[in-house]
Amino acid sequence: MAEMKKVRVCKKCSGFDVAELKGKVKAKDHSTGCIGRCLGKEPELKGKFYGFLNGEFTVCKTKKEFFEKIEAAVGT
Repeated sequence: MAEMKKVRVCKKCSGFDVAELKGKVKAKDHSTGCIGRCLGKEPELKGKFYGFLNGEFTVCKTKKEFFEKIEAAVGT
């Protein structure tokens, strides 16, 4: 069975440019693409930063807070 990525975010909907993960999260620890929580279906996520961290859907009000949670998830 394939190991679950520690960080899963959507290039389109997660609220930030996923290129910002480069240098913060190893490629083996993250994936980008549809996470099934699009703004079209969940408009309450607009203006927030979100994704799956260690399999748990995580929503933050600020990018700084979300990136702190990413760092904690990957153990950096």
